[in-house]
Amino acid sequence: MKKKIIMAALVLICAASGSPGKDGGDSATDHEWGARTAKIKDAIGPGKCIEFTPSDDPEYQNKIMSYITAIDGELAGKIKIVRVQTRPVVDYLFVNDRLYTVMEDWGPVDPSTENDIRSRLSLRFGTPLVQKDNNLHIYSYNSDTTKVLCYLTRQTGETTKCKVYFYTRKLFRMLITE
Repeated sequence: MKKKIIMAALVLICAASGSPGKDGGDSATDHEWGARTAKIKDAIGPGKCIEFTPSDDPEYQNKIMSYITAIDGELAGKIKIVRVQTRPVVDYLFVNDRLYTVMEDWGPVDPSTENDIRSRLSLRFGTPLVQKDNNLHIYSYNSDTTKVLCYLTRQTGETTKCKVYFYTRKLFRMLITE
């Protein structure tokens, strides 16, 4: 019981501070959409991130990136990812040097961590819409400026693979202006 109370208090503190509970740094979603790469890298701090393009890592997967390139395939050459190797791994995706989306890749998580992630998102973004299909659950959240998709894929045993995508509500409008 005491452990549950402490965990609930930590979740509330993290949500109130805007911290996603990763190892240091600002919240992945505290940056302004459309911000320049240099501004985000300055906020992250020197030496804490790596940069790559999708062509550098053909196995790289990001659902919002797939949507962007489906709208305009020529944008694939204008995409850059800035990765912070924390728990979760955080990828900032830029198109033409402007921030479009942030992905938190939690990897496999236990039920407690899954609940913490969903609680943090609900506290910050409100009640989600939920889609359930066999082993895949998608939680969709909205705020005035941000849309959030939390993908939970049930694995064997009690673990769940978790990826959270944050992106601007003005994604289509920003793409048109590129």
